[in-house]
Amino acid sequence: MAIDKKYIGKITEDNLDDWLHSTGFLYPRNEKQLDRFNKLFEDYDFKLNNVTIDVTSILNGTLCNKTKIVPLNLSSDFNNEIESLRMVARKGQSNNLPKHIIDKMRNKHRDSDDKE
Repeated sequence: MAIDKKYIGKITEDNLDDWLHSTGFLYPRNEKQLDRFNKLFEDYDFKLNNVTIDVTSILNGTLCNKTKIVPLNLSSDFNNEIESLRMVARKGQSNNLPKHIIDKMRNKHRDSDDKE
């Protein structure tokens, strides 16, 4: 996919625009640029063979991304831990809470008291 070293000497300030069109940074405008593009990228492995690209919607600005909701498959242990932490938060049962969580809560309250 990279430009061969033999082409580097052929790129000058005078023909830079022509090479930008030939290398795909801009759309090819004539057969010469299209042929050069095809020659440069003949070994490129295009991975989107079965995907259609709606160029018109891209150019018109009407392309919209479709959101996809991916469900999380959480383990039952994880769900049980979340539920126990919810109960602790509601009921204030600090004896079931791990020490590092209690310390974090104390530090958070201490920080908010210092700001006032």
